[in-house]
Amino acid sequence: MSTTRAIAAVILAAPLTAAAAAHDYRFDTVHTQITASASHLGFSQPGGRLHVKSGWFRFDEDDWSGAQVDVTIDTASIDFGDAAWNDKLRSREFLDVAHYPSARFVSTRVEKTGEKTGIAHGKLTLLGTTRPLDLAITLHRVGVHAYTLKWTAGFSATATLKRSDFRMTKYLPDVGDEVGIRIEAEGLRDKDAQAGAAPAEPSANPEKPTEH
Repeated sequence: MSTTRAIAAVILAAPLTAAAAAHDYRFDTVHTQITASASHLGFSQPGGRLHVKSGWFRFDEDDWSGAQVDVTIDTASIDFGDAAWNDKLRSREFLDVAHYPSARFVSTRVEKTGEKTGIAHGKLTLLGTTRPLDLAITLHRVGVHAYTLKWTAGFSATATLKRSDFRMTKYLPDVGDEVGIRIEAEGLRDKDAQAGAAPAEPSANPEKPTEH
């Protein structure tokens, strides 16, 4: 057995009570992926990917009541697999990344609904507009990573939003209003996670953001 795996085995064998407390995690931006999809004239439901710019969450596997999430998404990273369509999505007709380079989700509370499931109630700010958004969460695992030897937490999440709620109305109804969101996320335990997370960039658009 290699030295690294031997150390990992010792850590994994340690009493799990040591991990039973709320800890801050920073998002692993390599292993955190966001996909968004919408109807294309009813023929298909194509999807594209977005990158997480930065963010953190607080979580205790035994007590979800104090959980928090704060994540900033790089809207310019949208990728539907076609350069021309990507440019269209980044334009003023859709994400307007020149004026709104980031979107941000901040939870207001997290509700546990099952042994491994919950809902992160929060607010999404996109295109200068803030709206309520609920993420349906499934916890996969909290434990020591066998290679990095760092405490890691992994989740999946889904949500649905209407793009028209964020003033994104181009090509409705041919391009669907309802956008499905799917998230695969990993976080690395980091006591400085909140300090290291960059806030959403201020809008260059003079219009005042709206909140609902």
